[in-house]
Amino acid sequence: RCDEAVVDPPFTQDQMLRYIRFARTLNPQITEESRRVLIDCYRKLRQGDTMGRSRTAYRITVRQLESLIRLSEALARLHCDDLVKPGYVREAFR
Repeated sequence: RCDEAVVDPPFTQDQMLRYIRFARTLNPQITEESRRVLIDCYRKLRQGDTMGRSRTAYRITVRQLESLIRLSEALARLHCDDLVKPGYVREAFR
């Protein structure tokens, strides 16, 4: 086994639990600019996902769009923001 030095965490467990409890109460709203970025990201997913020779068959569905929205909202909660910023959408897309 490795002899690792004991690391003091920057936050106590109680502080982390309070932070998580608070973050869960937030309901971030998607701004118009973030909505445009979401649309662009979804289009990129769809364009890069045509199956074989058929240009009408896609594997990327609305579920992926919903996942992008949920991840963007989760990132806003993580940063304790009331608004979903375009950067959160880009990070969710990445």
